[in-house]
Amino acid sequence: MSLLDVTGLTVGIRHSPLDILRDVEFSVERGEVVGLVGESGSGKTMASLAIMGLLPPGIELRSGSVRIDGTEYVDQESGRVRRTAGQMTMIFQHPRAALNPTMRVGRQISRVLELNQDLHRGAAREEAIGMLARVGIPGAARVARAFPHQLSGGMCQRVMIAMALACKPEVLIADEPTTALDVTIQAQIFDLINELVDETGTGVLFITHDLGAIAEMCDRVTVLYGGQVMEQGSLRALFTEPRHPYTRFLFEAVEREVDLRVEERGVNFALTGCRFGHRCPSAHPACVEFPPLVEVGPDHRSACFLHAEAATGGVVDGSA
Repeated sequence: MSLLDVTGLTVGIRHSPLDILRDVEFSVERGEVVGLVGESGSGKTMASLAIMGLLPPGIELRSGSVRIDGTEYVDQESGRVRRTAGQMTMIFQHPRAALNPTMRVGRQISRVLELNQDLHRGAAREEAIGMLARVGIPGAARVARAFPHQLSGGMCQRVMIAMALACKPEVLIADEPTTALDVTIQAQIFDLINELVDETGTGVLFITHDLGAIAEMCDRVTVLYGGQVMEQGSLRALFTEPRHPYTRFLFEAVEREVDLRVEERGVNFALTGCRFGHRCPSAHPACVEFPPLVEVGPDHRSACFLHAEAATGGVVDGSA
């Protein structure tokens, strides 16, 4: 049993038949960093908001299961995710936008401590300053008195990490935690996340479009495109032997200029089958159906009919 198990996660726009996420599944073990990777618009952030129970207005969780240590947190009647910050918390992609602009950052952290650790206001303030120092902020007492607009993007990101540490979560979701930060600050934030994992055994879902960050941070990886899981497996398996055409396309986009016929076609959420099918150079008539995730190696699965054919020993109808 994994620390975090997400299965059958399907999300859509209210009053629309189209699904933004379709049957998404992944797991995170205790003390493990799992990457969720894909190009912009692939559904990574939407998946994180769904399992946090923070979907925006007009977006609904249609089905799925979110379990932490085997306990279900999705209310099947209302579709709401009922969890506490101590069970699961999130570092948001745009930290300055996620912080309250009218409240000093030290007070924002101390409020988390008051609500989740049952500390009195004075003790919570001292602990908040200690948390700021722990994430490498110099002059923590001075910074605690600052408002978010008075801090740099990197400092705001550290404040968000301090708030996450204050919750002492079992599961931490880090959504593009180093967006727009310079490489020095990026490395320091990676170190902070790794320290959290090593010290507390927290499981981390690390969301990014950066394959370099995935290589540095993650133990396992799930590749997402068009709200569908394309491939998942160990870091070594995906980086040494990517099997899904979309995963190979991601690596090719880093290494060389890709075929414009593939690159310039965007996501089509109206497709009933594989959502990479209209861009895929290996597409065939069977791709109009929803592809299952099949084993293609140890701790390695791919959602492609090319592999489904090989796994079953059958022939994909209409394949070349």
